[in-house]
Amino acid sequence: MMARPLLAFWLTLGVALVLTVVALPPLAPPALGWFRPQWAVLVLLFWVMTAPEAVGMVSAWIAGLLVDSVTGSLLGQHALTYVLIAWAGLSLHQRLRMYSIVQQALIVFLTVLGAEVLAALLLRLARGQTFSLALLWAPVVTALCWPLVYGALAPLRRWLGPSL
Repeated sequence: MMARPLLAFWLTLGVALVLTVVALPPLAPPALGWFRPQWAVLVLLFWVMTAPEAVGMVSAWIAGLLVDSVTGSLLGQHALTYVLIAWAGLSLHQRLRMYSIVQQALIVFLTVLGAEVLAALLLRLARGQTFSLALLWAPVVTALCWPLVYGALAPLRRWLGPSL
């Protein structure tokens, strides 16, 4: 029973990875890159919330390493933040299911903001990069995309059957 949600997680994560690495159009301003949602985080949060018996911290760690490798970022940066996001989602998954989609989007915003701050601290320690207020755009855009991702993945989750 756990294999079907886990397979669905990896397939939807593959789609999220493709959306993550798709290049912006050549005419788009480079600053538009700050307005890209974190698709893998949205997929991870959805599956942790709806299928916690199948998708957990090990899946989050592997997903983070995949994102690190396809984006060329510091190895382990996304893996660490995704494990923390999965931990938060697993510890709150029963409450999150009861919240409205707007409240869930607020939780997504706060979770992604925490992950962005942690990633900025890691990059500051590892590479000496400075902080930028532009890191606030990713949590906002990601939270705004939460209703779309939830609406797209919820029928798939219902088709897979009830949780254990």
